Amino acid sequence: MIETINTDVLIIGGGGAATRAAIEAAVSGARVDLVDKGVCGESGSSPRCLRGFAGMFDKQDSPERFLEDWLRTSGFISDRNLVWEAIIRSRIAADGLEDAGVEFVTNPDGTRVLYRGAGHTVARGLTAKTPNTAAQLRKEAERRGAIVHEGIMITKLLERQNRVVGAVGVSGNRDLFVFSAKALILAAGGANRLYPNVASQIGDPRYRTTGDSFCLALEAGAPLIDMEFTQFRDSPPGASRFGGKYFNRLGERFMESYEPQALEKAPRNKVVAAIYRELQAGRGPIMWEVGGISEELAKHPPGSLYANHKWMEVNLDFQRLMGGVRINERAETEVEHLFAAGESSGGLHGGDRMQGDAFLETQVFGSNAGRNAAALALTAQREAIDPVLVEEEQARLAAISGSLDPLEVTRTIRETMWEQVGIVRNGALLSDAVSKFEHIRKKLIPRLAGDDLFAALEAANLCMTAQIVAKAALFREESRSTQVRTDYPNTNDDNWLRHVCITGRAGQVRVSTVPLATMPGG
Repeated sequence: MIETINTDVLIIGGGGAATRAAIEAAVSGARVDLVDKGVCGESGSSPRCLRGFAGMFDKQDSPERFLEDWLRTSGFISDRNLVWEAIIRSRIAADGLEDAGVEFVTNPDGTRVLYRGAGHTVARGLTAKTPNTAAQLRKEAERRGAIVHEGIMITKLLERQNRVVGAVGVSGNRDLFVFSAKALILAAGGANRLYPNVASQIGDPRYRTTGDSFCLALEAGAPLIDMEFTQFRDSPPGASRFGGKYFNRLGERFMESYEPQALEKAPRNKVVAAIYRELQAGRGPIMWEVGGISEELAKHPPGSLYANHKWMEVNLDFQRLMGGVRINERAETEVEHLFAAGESSGGLHGGDRMQGDAFLETQVFGSNAGRNAAALALTAQREAIDPVLVEEEQARLAAISGSLDPLEVTRTIRETMWEQVGIVRNGALLSDAVSKFEHIRKKLIPRLAGDDLFAALEAANLCMTAQIVAKAALFREESRSTQVRTDYPNTNDDNWLRHVCITGRAGQVRVSTVPLATMPGG
């Protein structure tokens, strides 16, 4: 069965960025269809991770100071135009969340509680009191008229002369859907299943993201940037927010040696590297002395999860990829009529991100993507979809009928990433990982069983994403932020103050560099 659906704006994803985009596009008067391979508002990373929201709320703060903190944390790899857009729109984004029914933790006098998160030099963090922000935003999007389709995985973007005109999707029982759209938004998250030690909050399979947006964008001709930067975090991630202290097995507060000024409030890449080195030196386990949780924060997660503890063991979890599809401040990609937002996009965070900036990212660029995509769609003509492209995709999906378990392939990919493309890297391991992923793509992916079609498609996307990350990490011959190379231990601004850029179609991966974007008007 093939069902065709005509829309103005097609949004791929169902988390914070996707639902924010749906609200803005619907408010603009466009017909909006949102497609999620899981349950909208209950899959991806957003349902469990959209808690801390960073913005410029303190009178002692300034856009320039926020920018300075952001760039320092990013390893100076962020696109300045994107950072500035996020900063100047942060208060508007927070107000928009409240308008959509999201509540923040407040003081007894009604003012918002602010905390100083990792990487920030002043208090900029709000804490969402609403249990599931993405679900609340979905509710608001549907109230505004957005149409939600669940259980459909988008497998191909349809193009016509460097313009996207629609997409093909498939359900778990292999029903095919063709979406004709005047504008498309990629907001299906990143690849939180790329490593075996995924953060526990999103460890359940229903929260999986597997690089779907990256693969869709690459095949459509949109460049990816900063894919070598992989953010790990200390877990549970409460010390930086609540003023706790980290101690090693010898009773030493070791952050005093690594980051004597910022201590546990240093950028996450610094804290993670310190913990990793302590563990490698045999000085584990690492323990968090819980403290500093205010009465108000202790009433709500995550504060309520830690408030009754004196000590908690700290581990390292994979948080997210820092890179993605390159966008401008309007959330436009280099492919006409294609937008991207949230973890699907790149250029904002560079080498690492400060606490709370990811939630901010989903709301600012989700909003920009929805608003600008709707404006474009309402003035554009609908382009015809080439039926040959649909037939080719239908045949490709039908051919997935081998006997190899996708979960076995996925397990191999994740273990290889942790062992060879993890927190500390070197050229020999990276080169070998690239070869392994190439072998998996060419020899194993064609043999995948199709009993669970989504699992097979996700294994293929995860493998492509792994190869991209490994190739980008191999290409960047320096250490910067979360990219740590033992064979290139120094930061090299002369040669590498640039984005590593990935392009290619039909399974080809080409690596180059592109300049950083400057400030607006710069």
